Amino acid sequence: MERTELEALRERVPCAAVLEKAGFAIDLQQSTRKAVKYRRGDAIVIVIHAGRGWCDALSEAKGDVFGLVEHLDGVSFVEGLDRAASLVGYTPKDPAWPRPPRASGRVLSIAERWSRRRKPWLGSMVWRNLRDERGLPDALIPSAASVASSRQSKIFSMSAS
Repeated sequence: MERTELEALRERVPCAAVLEKAGFAIDLQQSTRKAVKYRRGDAIVIVIHAGRGWCDALSEAKGDVFGLVEHLDGVSFVEGLDRAASLVGYTPKDPAWPRPPRASGRVLSIAERWSRRRKPWLGSMVWRNLRDERGLPDALIPSAASVASSRQSKIFSMSAS
């Protein structure tokens, strides 16, 4: 089989189809739209990359649909290829998500997102960093914090040019 044929087969058979046929069930409570968790007994497999990749939560195993067939059935690559090919056209059940996906609005540029961040304030992590780690006196911190590129983020960070 040519490489292009392998790639086409890989695109046509999602990992979810292999898992469903093997008796795995979706664990909706512990899944996200980007990482769907499947369980069968004690076995846990997480499907990622829009259904094109997987990882075993209890081992280091991971890969594409062919590797998944090899991993689950303990077969060679050639046998796994044949088993995956038999699933072409099979459509696995989509997870029934409890809430709809968020509406995607206009994507803001990095500069726009940064400018919306709050400037450092008295007692904030950035303020304390400027005072305690960088040794700025309290009288200079307001002017340092007013620089256009100084911002407080959700975690602690600051940029000053």
